[in-house]
Amino acid sequence: MRFWTTTDRPVGEQFSYWREVICEAFTPLAAERIGARRGRAPDEPGISSSVRSSLLSGTNCAEVKSKTQLITHGTAEVRRTRTDHVFVNLQLRGHCVGTQDGRTCVVPAGGFALFDTTSEYRLDFVGDDATQEWHVLSYRVPRAQLLPLLSDPRGFTAVAHDAKSVGAANLAASTMMSVWQNIDALDNRSRDTVDIAFSSVLAAAAGGSDELRDTSRDALDAALKASIIRYIAANLASRISAAQVAVRFGISVRKLYHLFQESERSFGQTVTALRVEGCARELATGATGRPLAELAGRWGFADQSHLSRAFRAHHGCSPSEFRSAAIEGLLPPTRALHGLDV
Repeated sequence: MRFWTTTDRPVGEQFSYWREVICEAFTPLAAERIGARRGRAPDEPGISSSVRSSLLSGTNCAEVKSKTQLITHGTAEVRRTRTDHVFVNLQLRGHCVGTQDGRTCVVPAGGFALFDTTSEYRLDFVGDDATQEWHVLSYRVPRAQLLPLLSDPRGFTAVAHDAKSVGAANLAASTMMSVWQNIDALDNRSRDTVDIAFSSVLAAAAGGSDELRDTSRDALDAALKASIIRYIAANLASRISAAQVAVRFGISVRKLYHLFQESERSFGQTVTALRVEGCARELATGATGRPLAELAGRWGFADQSHLSRAFRAHHGCSPSEFRSAAIEGLLPPTRALHGLDV
């Protein structure tokens, strides 16, 4: 369990520290005190706030207490966001006015709403009259884990769900409360199982797809793995590491390796295969006169020798031989398409 609080900071440093805390604990965000400007209680010199945070498996769980403020995930913050997640914020005290994708919702105590880190959103948190404080449980769910379960992947954000009435929303909120109360007592296997179960319950409350009833760990893992492969394929020129990919998708490195465990190729072999196929597609045009050393760098290989070894292992010939065959029209049409479906 990680814990941050502003109360042990000098009053004049509390709000700047709070801005750092919410970015570290959640996602890049901008915070602004707005109480006095909107006719509410005047802003205090400092800000009493705290965050408790614990990782379930891919989903991070947090309890947040703070004062009235506007929190923005704007254009600059989206650019700085390194992970794709969906936040579900269960309001325990105070209320929130949330805006995303052209929709605005008001979430009172006892309700929740979802927000997607891949686009801009605004959260106007307002403390209650008694304490001038708001209090939420905020779960950060890997986007690739949740979206395949939703019937409308574009219409689920900034929609208030009343968790006080009996039904799926109440079940989702109750699950959030129960998970938070028990999270530190769960072993790794239990955390993995609970994480998958929570995604299914949340999807049911937020508008599950027809496939939701057939959801299993295997189905969710397959969807997550497919998203990871697409991400790798789009970023082959960069130095892709297991740790970087795990952070991007909000999972542990152990979980990442497990996703590829039953596959024909391991994670590392998959990255290499995608690099080789990208290089092969370029060579197959027969039009490139780019030196092989430059080509190796473009596709993320350490050097030309690294490219040549990997290429021969996959295609049974060197890159230069492959290019010559393409120029002479001797390359089988399917040869350049040999690889992974991304």
